[in-house]
Amino acid sequence: MATEVEMGGTPMLRSPRFTTIVTHNTYERLLCADDNSQPIARGEVNRGAVAAIQSAIAALSGVYFSPAEVDGYFGQRTAESVESFQRDYGLIADGIIAHQTISQLDTLFSPDVVRRPHAVSIHLGLDEVDEDHYGSKLKLPSCSNDAKKMQEIAIAIGYDPVLLVNEDATTSNFSGFLRSCAGNLFADDCLFISFSGHGSQIPNTSNDFEEDELDETLCFFDRMLIDDELHTLLADLRAGVRVHVVFDSCHSETALKEVRIDPNQNKKLYAIEAAKGLRNTEASLSANVPPMDPNVPGGEDRPQKTEVEDLIPYTAATIGDAISGDREPQHVELAAPDEKEVKNTSALFADLYIEAVSGDAKFIDGSQIYDSNRRLYDTVKSVTGSKEDIQLACTAISLSACLDLQTTPAGNPLSLFTYNIARAWNNGAFRGSYKQFLRALRNSSPQASTPQLKVYGTASEAARINERPLMF
Repeated sequence: MATEVEMGGTPMLRSPRFTTIVTHNTYERLLCADDNSQPIARGEVNRGAVAAIQSAIAALSGVYFSPAEVDGYFGQRTAESVESFQRDYGLIADGIIAHQTISQLDTLFSPDVVRRPHAVSIHLGLDEVDEDHYGSKLKLPSCSNDAKKMQEIAIAIGYDPVLLVNEDATTSNFSGFLRSCAGNLFADDCLFISFSGHGSQIPNTSNDFEEDELDETLCFFDRMLIDDELHTLLADLRAGVRVHVVFDSCHSETALKEVRIDPNQNKKLYAIEAAKGLRNTEASLSANVPPMDPNVPGGEDRPQKTEVEDLIPYTAATIGDAISGDREPQHVELAAPDEKEVKNTSALFADLYIEAVSGDAKFIDGSQIYDSNRRLYDTVKSVTGSKEDIQLACTAISLSACLDLQTTPAGNPLSLFTYNIARAWNNGAFRGSYKQFLRALRNSSPQASTPQLKVYGTASEAARINERPLMF
């Protein structure tokens, strides 16, 4: 795991909450608050810094702040929670984050005081599958290499990894691993899953809603794992467990099933889902990644195109929150990758690039496999049952190679998406957020394979896009 020195600052903060999960810009922002030069207060624009403080206070006691309320916005609710914390610990109760408050939180969560988070990972690579079930071995040249590359990244970060390739990458082995995680992982622990292989789609015969009336699948060695199953397995994880998932497969945007929210319960989330229908148009698929402006102070960028959230108007119920700082009334500036760093990382795997982008798509016709094994898959869906609609207690964030309606190429020795991840990660030198990481991946991807970032779980999952990718 990265240290404070590696983050480019003086070793003033020690808690992993403030030194490893946060981006470089957020770390620097926390240091400015810690030395009292720029306290963090209502209206703070650095969402990562606010989320780090919110999650720390929430982890201490649900009385101060609920984990579900961690959203990266510093409004009245956050100020009240900070005041309560300050009062209980004998600090000046002003609701402002400065040296005394950060120092107290840093001490409470330092490795000397609390248990260090446990982090496990599982990496699956399928160069071939069971011919008896699929009708062919469906060979690919790069997927086991992809799994080994992701395992290498996981080890460097500090995960305890498991590698499953080809005949070992079965649904039973994977399910058994996740069930052990459900029993052994607790709040603040971390799970990292990577999958490289064929991805497909089958008819959605369940009662759950699928916009395209198809379930997404991952092709394990023995059979396809349906998105309903993966969601159900993650639903068994405890609240507070943090999950990272990487899908290098076709049709993978919602390979981790997306639970639709009742519009009467959460109108904003429902509106976002409705607006996302625009992405299926030819124009949206060909849209470029927002340009970056290196002239903005701090190396920050400002997206130039309309985001999905921009299409959702404020209502009488939400405008007060926006004004008070509980909701974001306009775009918050995000730190962009350094231009020199981008050029350096572009050459990191240059000798692999031509082979990587020349691979065939990881596409198979899942409907034929479903028709040949209908009883098996219908039984799986029946066993999954109503748990497919349960909202996750853990928080999960997924990076996938493409939209549900797209395919992604394999390669040699690495598949394109895994190659781009390794290049952008640059042996841990990447210090930006998940959102910035997605932009780097899209800048290196063809329009026919558009990488996607999705978040799942409680309300706090939205704040996770401001964290460093894959970190715990």
